[in-house]
Amino acid sequence: MELYLIIALFFIYIITAFTGAEILVKKIWTTAFITAFLAASIALLFLRITKQDVMLSADTFNWYYVLYIAGSLALVLGLINLWMYRVPLWHLFSTNSSDSDTKE
Repeated sequence: MELYLIIALFFIYIITAFTGAEILVKKIWTTAFITAFLAASIALLFLRITKQDVMLSADTFNWYYVLYIAGSLALVLGLINLWMYRVPLWHLFSTNSSDSDTKE
């Protein structure tokens, strides 16, 4: 299932890269990243609030622990990236595509 999603997103990227303006492509994919980041944050928050047994004992250790750690790392790295690139992101979403066409 994940492979199908990766292939579909790759083809959508190729289509948008060839048919849309550069600023529009950046807006689309940055919005997709932020949406995925928020969805992962909410999922980790629900895991934390419901106190589900994510940190399993040694005899029941499985890949859910690895997914939880990877999701937590992605959450922290996403927050750091959003903070580091806050000014370019603000300019990206505050610029109109017609403004960028006239500048070029």
